[in-house]
Amino acid sequence: MKEKFMKSASIFSKAIIQPVMFMAVTGIVLSICAILKLEFMPQFTKDIGNFIFNILSGGMIGQLSVIFAVGIAAALAKPKYKTDAAILGIVTFMIFLFANNSWLTLTHRLAKAGEFGLYGTGQGTILGLQVVDMGVFLGIMIGCLVGVMVNKFGDIKLHKYLAPYEGTKSVYIILIFVTIILAIAATYIWPVVNKLVEAIVKTTTTTGSIGFFFYGFLNRLLLPLGLHHFLWMPLFYTPLGGTAHIAGHVYNGAYNIWLAELGHASSITSMHPSIGYLANFGSISLPIGIAFAMWKTAKPQNRKKVAGILIPTVVTAFMAGVTEPLEFLFLFLSPILWLAHAVVYGLSLLITNLFGISIQFDTGINMIINSFAFPAALGKQYFIPIVFVITAVMEYFVFRYLIVKLNIPTLGREDMGDEQAVEEKTSPSSSTSVDRAQVINIVEGLGGKENISNIMNCYTRLRVDVKDENKVNMDILKKKVKSSGIVDKGKHIQIVIGLGVTEVREAVEDYLKGE
Repeated sequence: MKEKFMKSASIFSKAIIQPVMFMAVTGIVLSICAILKLEFMPQFTKDIGNFIFNILSGGMIGQLSVIFAVGIAAALAKPKYKTDAAILGIVTFMIFLFANNSWLTLTHRLAKAGEFGLYGTGQGTILGLQVVDMGVFLGIMIGCLVGVMVNKFGDIKLHKYLAPYEGTKSVYIILIFVTIILAIAATYIWPVVNKLVEAIVKTTTTTGSIGFFFYGFLNRLLLPLGLHHFLWMPLFYTPLGGTAHIAGHVYNGAYNIWLAELGHASSITSMHPSIGYLANFGSISLPIGIAFAMWKTAKPQNRKKVAGILIPTVVTAFMAGVTEPLEFLFLFLSPILWLAHAVVYGLSLLITNLFGISIQFDTGINMIINSFAFPAALGKQYFIPIVFVITAVMEYFVFRYLIVKLNIPTLGREDMGDEQAVEEKTSPSSSTSVDRAQVINIVEGLGGKENISNIMNCYTRLRVDVKDENKVNMDILKKKVKSSGIVDKGKHIQIVIGLGVTEVREAVEDYLKGE
């Protein structure tokens, strides 16, 4: 049971991250557009900013549900089915919309628009059709349904005279009827679910800063399991992160609300409380505190080597928001240190919220851009330097105290031996080049070509499914593969590579194909 759950969680995590990765790009572009729209900017740049912002706001942010449907379906599908899964994702999504709308119309349950349109009625308009408002959950449900069905029934064989309708064509026939049933059922079930979601949101938003502490604490605590996506994704993109009515439109999820407020900063008077989930010093100030504590507690003769390893990881965290190369230096070394880090991580969000900082940032780049793009009277970004120092110092003293008190053998506290060997093991993100030895070691460590059933990557991790966990050689993976850590989940192995993970995955895939 546990193995089945972990496999499902791993597969879903890999699939859900694919569409989300494009959201980060959208956020940066929209932030630049917001700067172009500032009051002191020339009218020409304002027009450009408005033009691009409206296109992305409607074309990307406003269509997240369909994007998730197609993206998740394709990501979940086996390689040979990916194209068909993408097609079925959009087709099934449209069938659901028309079936849902038709049933609401047939049963005379279409809500009437009020002063704020359909806001508060439990229904909304998607691609021109009035349907039960399931938000991004609809896209996730359709994507998962299509991906699972295609993988399970994609090999259906029929009589030779019916051969044109076998395989994924048969899956499509099944999906038509399953989707219609789901669409009808949703008109009765989702209003109940919607009330439950509203109750949960009300509970979490009334906990104030304490709620943000627990979010940050659990976010880090779940990272080693790769399950932190289940925490932040619903808060960022679904009603669990809040609902706001801005400039005549309804936005669900903290990140969507932030982008809407970013584009209408001149017309809002206060920030939505959900923005507290987005103001995160976790990859900005905390890595500096950790790195300085590890450098300070290292043996004097090792500090130069330690600095050479830690500086690239801190820069990577600050510039790209990738903290795993640094965090995995102590995660498996000391669970107590990791627990303390999770506590400080949560406290950093609590402190940020108490200061009232209300702009989105999780990297140094978007912190700088959004500080200029948003009115300081609303975002209170002038407090950022103060909280930056407080959180970095807090992390530093916690780490230094625990490392010394518990005599934790962090980097540089023992004889480092060959410098090159240490650098190769702990700082893979400093280079994106992939040598053949690295690829061969990864494949051998995973039990050979025949033992690898699936390989994907997220931001920093190579996520691999193996057929026989007993064939996995952890000694090779830990000693010969250049990584920041290995997460062993039985048949689901995660190798923390860093920013060059995409190149590593492609190199491994080429090797498996014999290229």
